[in-house]
Amino acid sequence: MNNTPKIVIVGTGKVAFRLAKRLKSKGLPLSQVIGRSADSAALLASELHCPWTDQWDAILPDADWVLVAVSDDAIDEVAAQLFKYIPDVLVTHTSGATPSNVLSPYFNRFGVFYPLQSFTKERQPVWSKIPFCVDASTQEDLMFLKKMAKVIGNLVYQVNDQQRAVLHVAAVFANNFTNHCFAIAEKILENADLPFEMLHPLMEETLAKAIIDSPAKMQTGPAVRGDEETIGRHLLLLEKYPNWKTIYEDISNDITESNAH
Repeated sequence: MNNTPKIVIVGTGKVAFRLAKRLKSKGLPLSQVIGRSADSAALLASELHCPWTDQWDAILPDADWVLVAVSDDAIDEVAAQLFKYIPDVLVTHTSGATPSNVLSPYFNRFGVFYPLQSFTKERQPVWSKIPFCVDASTQEDLMFLKKMAKVIGNLVYQVNDQQRAVLHVAAVFANNFTNHCFAIAEKILENADLPFEMLHPLMEETLAKAIIDSPAKMQTGPAVRGDEETIGRHLLLLEKYPNWKTIYEDISNDITESNAH
C-alpha cells in the first residue's frame, strides 16, 4: 500500500462529512466521494476538492481503502452494489451497531472503523478525545486501520463485534436517552415559563462528577434517598404528562433497586 493511500468514501451524511474533512486536514485527501444522491455527492466533493460519482461501477478500482459511512440499514445494500468492482480492496463501515461480518459475503478484506461520537455538521469535533474502535479480517489491515485512526484521532481501541454491540447500547443510554431527558426537562420548564438555561450548571456538574468517579457512586436525588414524599409530589406534577410520569416512575424504581443491592 502507498504511503498516501487512495481513500474512497461512500456516503454524504454527517459521519462521512466529518471523517472526510478530518482525513484531508491530516494530509490524507480523499480520492473519490460516492453518493446515492448526485447533488449531495457533488456538494461534499466540492468541499474536499476531489472527484465524485453516483455510479457504483465508477468506483476507483485501485483504491486502497473504501470507507462506507452510510446508515446502518444501507450497509448491506451498498456492499452488494460494490463488491463486483473492488473484490480485493479493504472495505470498512463506520457503524457501532452493525457487525463487521455484514461485509464478509462480499469482500475478502473487511472491517470496522467506528468513531464513538455523535456528529453534527455545525459543531466541530474534538478529535483527540474521540475513541476510534477498529477491527479487521486480517492483521495487516487491522494495523492499517489503527494507523489511520491514530493519524486523525488519538484514542484507538481494537473492539470486536460483540464488544462493539455492547458499547453501542451503553452509548445510547449515555447519549440518546440522556439527551431525551434533557429535552423533557426543557419542555417542562418551558411550560412553566422558566428558562432551560437555569439547568445548565446542574447538567455540567452532573457530567463532571460522572467522569471523575463512578456514576453509581455520584447518584443523588429523592429515589436514592428513599424520599417517597418528594417523589409523590413530583408524580402529581407529572399527571398531565403521562409518558413522562411513566419514565419518572421507571427510572426512580430502578435507582431505588440499584441502590438496595
